[in-house]
Amino acid sequence: MPLRTAPLPRMAGHLSFMRSVRAKVEDLSSGTLAVIGVPMEGSKNLKSGARFSPLSIRETSVYFGWYANPQFSNPINIDEQEVFDTSSINERLFDLGDIPILGQTKSKAEELINHSIAQVYNRNATSIVLGGDSTIISPVSRGIANGKSVAYIQIGGKTPGTSNTKLDHHSSLALDSLLASGEVKLADTTILAPAENPTVEFLQELSGAGAKIFSSCQLKDMSSKEIADLSQTLSNRELPVIVNLDLSSVSSELHGMSEQPVFNGMSLKLLRQVLVALASAPIATLILTGHNPTINGLSVVKTGQRLIVTALVGYLCSRLGLMNDFNSNDN
Repeated sequence: MPLRTAPLPRMAGHLSFMRSVRAKVEDLSSGTLAVIGVPMEGSKNLKSGARFSPLSIRETSVYFGWYANPQFSNPINIDEQEVFDTSSINERLFDLGDIPILGQTKSKAEELINHSIAQVYNRNATSIVLGGDSTIISPVSRGIANGKSVAYIQIGGKTPGTSNTKLDHHSSLALDSLLASGEVKLADTTILAPAENPTVEFLQELSGAGAKIFSSCQLKDMSSKEIADLSQTLSNRELPVIVNLDLSSVSSELHGMSEQPVFNGMSLKLLRQVLVALASAPIATLILTGHNPTINGLSVVKTGQRLIVTALVGYLCSRLGLMNDFNSNDN
């Protein structure tokens, strides 16, 4: 579905994700979605700048503002010759702004993140967390787990146990920590399109413990229904689901989206297909990491951010039960 000109210029009006309503935790209710920015970077990245990602993604998302705000043009279903009704998004999609962690110590920042995410989860709402680098994954996840078991889906990043340094910037360290604490079990872990594959022996060990691992090549060969079946398997479990989308999963031609894209990684179509399928799972939080708006040239970054929002729009529309035609053309 193409972008359309909106009555209000994108540089005007309030800045929020997709022009959604800016709100407080108290405004959330069961079934709502809350976008939260975590401008934190504390790991050893190739280049600093991941902390600017929440702001940059919000700025780009206003191109898609008519999805979330009635004052914008309504998208048209050309096949059915009718206007999509998106007015209900205002009642279910909110932007809570950024967690105020700048200038805080690492421990205090993690405490604030943990508390903020727990508040959203306790209101039966789903948080969409805009990172930041992978150091946010552990405090966000523990805000959901709070000492209890959770299911974990990792898209991109390394497989657990393959990191050699404590300063590694991939998300495997967060998963290793959650596995060590017992909050996540390998049997409740699904890894999609890992950026770096483990050895054959370690892969067999992970599979033997019940972990599910699918390479990007395997995902490409799967139909939408087969990918949706993965989500349905999770839906049958009575565990909250944490999803970490590390953009190291994307293919090298999408280098504007990621600091470290991989050869033969996920295409935008496949990534959106996976996110749409996961929308039926009981996701407690979706954590976005791996984007650095300062790493490439301005035009490349802006294009990459549009692609990121495009993938997230697929998830949001499917989760909210809106515009199924928009999401149903991937077979």
